[in-house]
Amino acid sequence: MLAVGRSRLAASSGLSLPKLSAIVARAIARSGPLSSGAANALASQATFAPFMKANLPVLTNLVLREYATAAKKKTTTKKKATAKKTTAKKPAAKRRTVAKKTGTRRAATKKKPAAKKKKPAPKKKKVVRKKAAAKKPGIKAQYGKALTNAPSKTVSGYTLFFTDSVKALGKGIRLAERAKEIGAQWRALSDAEKQVWNDRSAEETVKRKAAYAQWLAKQNPADIEAANNARNRIRAYRQKKGIRGSTSHTKIKDDRLVKRPITAWIFFVKNNFHRPELEAFEKGKKFTKLAELWKAASDAEKKKYNDLAAKDTVRYQAEKADFAKKYKN
Repeated sequence: MLAVGRSRLAASSGLSLPKLSAIVARAIARSGPLSSGAANALASQATFAPFMKANLPVLTNLVLREYATAAKKKTTTKKKATAKKTTAKKPAAKRRTVAKKTGTRRAATKKKPAAKKKKPAPKKKKVVRKKAAAKKPGIKAQYGKALTNAPSKTVSGYTLFFTDSVKALGKGIRLAERAKEIGAQWRALSDAEKQVWNDRSAEETVKRKAAYAQWLAKQNPADIEAANNARNRIRAYRQKKGIRGSTSHTKIKDDRLVKRPITAWIFFVKNNFHRPELEAFEKGKKFTKLAELWKAASDAEKKKYNDLAAKDTVRYQAEKADFAKKYKN
């Protein structure tokens, strides 16, 4: 029986007899009920042989199980040892897999998807700034061209009285207070006393007009023209700002300046201003009636005045050219 059991185990495992005996002993010891019977059977050869014959299949299975558990422990211990060794070693560098050629193309391993190329940012359009138009000189520059130092042509009796009275009052009183006091004094004068000052103003006006004429003759007509343009701008500025006062910005009259061309409407007004049917109206109302007549006039009736305006425009252009040659060059 032992030979049969040994042959079955030896065939399946290839173990030697000492190792096999040790496995059988462990199997019997762990079997529970068999372990007590095996102890009694081993006491004599007469009892051992029947015990083994009776329990041979069970013993064979027990031995095989014991062997399987022993073999499994060995493999696990070997695996643990090899695992420790592999962790101690540095990981080998990965080799690149060479893609196999299939025709003209390569069957490469899976590649990471290439990053999408960012679209270039749109170029900013260059903003071409237009050059700012040259600004007209400011209002301060106009005062320098306006010839504000021109002598006055007239003077009133009250102005002469005020000038003399200011000197008499002295410098201790404010100008506003002096002006009030001088105004009160002027109002207190009789007509005869005021007439004395008015006569003085008439004499002074004659002198001043002569001095103004001398000053005007010395001026270049081109400068007078520029001064009138500057005064027009100053007047418009003062009206816009609501500034009142000085009258030194009126137009300078000079016969050497070229007169502007007359329009057809002005020719019509000059020719019809004293019509009998309009004499009953005041000046403002008369202009209203003349405007109504002008609108109601036919093209044939307006042709006369349009021709006069065209002729005067030719005159203006010719005189303007002569003026530029004489005074601006």
